[in-house]
Amino acid sequence: MLVMINRFLLSPSSSSSCSFWPNNRPTVNCCSTKIAIKLLSSPVIDCQYYYKRQKASTAVVMALTSPSSLSSSMPAQQVVEEEDEKKEEKPPSNEVTVVGAGPAGCLLAIYLLRRGFSVNLFDKREATISQPGELSRNSYSYSMVLASRGIKALEGAGLALPLTLLNPLAGSCRHLANGTMRFNDYPSEPGFQTFGTSRNALVGYLQESLLLGRYPKLKTYFGYELVSLGEKKNIATFRAFANSNIQGMKEELVEVKYDFLVGADGANSAVRSQIFRLEERNPHSSNKQEPLKMDIQHNVQNLKSLYIGPLVARKSFLHPYHDRVQGWSSLNLLFVGMADGSFWGGSFHQDLVSATTSLEVEQKLRQHAPEVLELLLEENPNFAEDFVKQPPISSGSAIILSHFHHDNILLIGDAAHAMFPSYGTGCNAALEDCLIFDKLLDDFLSSGPVGKVPFDEVAAEFTRRRRADAHVIVNLNTTRELFPRNFLGLMQMQLLTTLHRWAPRFFKLRSFNQLWSDMPFTEIKLLKSMEDRFFYGILFGLGFLVLSGILFLLGVRNSPSLNLKPTF
Repeated sequence: MLVMINRFLLSPSSSSSCSFWPNNRPTVNCCSTKIAIKLLSSPVIDCQYYYKRQKASTAVVMALTSPSSLSSSMPAQQVVEEEDEKKEEKPPSNEVTVVGAGPAGCLLAIYLLRRGFSVNLFDKREATISQPGELSRNSYSYSMVLASRGIKALEGAGLALPLTLLNPLAGSCRHLANGTMRFNDYPSEPGFQTFGTSRNALVGYLQESLLLGRYPKLKTYFGYELVSLGEKKNIATFRAFANSNIQGMKEELVEVKYDFLVGADGANSAVRSQIFRLEERNPHSSNKQEPLKMDIQHNVQNLKSLYIGPLVARKSFLHPYHDRVQGWSSLNLLFVGMADGSFWGGSFHQDLVSATTSLEVEQKLRQHAPEVLELLLEENPNFAEDFVKQPPISSGSAIILSHFHHDNILLIGDAAHAMFPSYGTGCNAALEDCLIFDKLLDDFLSSGPVGKVPFDEVAAEFTRRRRADAHVIVNLNTTRELFPRNFLGLMQMQLLTTLHRWAPRFFKLRSFNQLWSDMPFTEIKLLKSMEDRFFYGILFGLGFLVLSGILFLLGVRNSPSLNLKPTF
């Protein structure tokens, strides 16, 4: 159904009067039914404007199609005044181009459409189909954790993911080499939410929300990649992606004029590359900020995905812990339970990912996780052969930018602050970008004059508000400092968890647990610093007391050879 709708949307030559393309709207006439149709298919914020526009247009059409009435009941001057009034009432179009139809790009498009903006949405991939049968075998999808900050951003756009896509997570379960399991509970306090889902399921839901949302100001272009951005005019050029399988695509090149352009096209952002190109060709532009600088660190690890279907999973040892993230440290392997009872997972273990024969795959799994191998073979007898053929998924890069904008061009999500998947915060941070941008629009639209949005000022303010937070979470995922990395780290985790349980009013949840809340990342970093000072201060104090006791027991204070004088 989604493919059919998408193909319909991609056909500007469609003759249907219900086309979602703004240029193909029904012609204005005096029929109140068509006015109602347009009102119902438009964002709520735009309904009053369309009603006024239709009312004025109706009078003009009646006058122009009836010469007698034009001379008797409505003078020509009045008709001109009606037309002028209609032009004056028409608000600025605020044309926005969004590059990238992933989680951040789709969510931002929904926010903008709800405000009545015109949106052109481009992606070089085909539309994602949100069906379990399609997703389960897609090696290019992967499991992910959706936390409070991501949920809050979705709710801000009036969205609520169906329960068929979300599996509530209670914590994690580590499978140790000696056969035992170690459990860690996620916070259950108000304001903390953690769900397991898949990236394709989330993207499919957001794309369906766009395509089925009957937004008349939306145009979608799946299978198109960015070629260039104009240096003087706000024109973006796209071309049909060579690997696209979309049928009926007629235009090789598409040019769109924009008032604002958003790059939500991932870690290898084409929009970001175009910003570098624009600044190199025109270093003395009106843009007064410093040139864009990027610090990038590549992750050498690759991922291959694993899948255990619901029928096999429900009979397995994993089923009682379906609400916990399952981990095997020896294989750097994770499984996340899905709402349908299945387990999605993958391994970053390079010996396993780079195996060239099915025998190598089976030997490595049999050595470190034999029970997992049995389930994988039960699900798919040809699992080992398919795993070898499966193309690895890049673990991405850690990217820190000096700023996220260039005039009226903005970068969000991984295009602005890509990070390693250490904590599973990348998608949640990207969705939060959309919520922050929408709040900025509120500030500018409420304080400024009605008319064109100063997108260059909004983009600059987004950088000011988001940069510190983004840099912190990228660094935290790179250093992994929120994880207990040694025996002292485990002691610190246990102490802080116990103190919070005994006195929650005085001791907050650990900084690591705050990742699942909507606490700003800069505050999480500050909380981690306070935890370290508190814990190591206690250790120093205890060490001083123990050393003093030992010296006292040995009688060092009375030793003439040390010539020590008592101080008390």
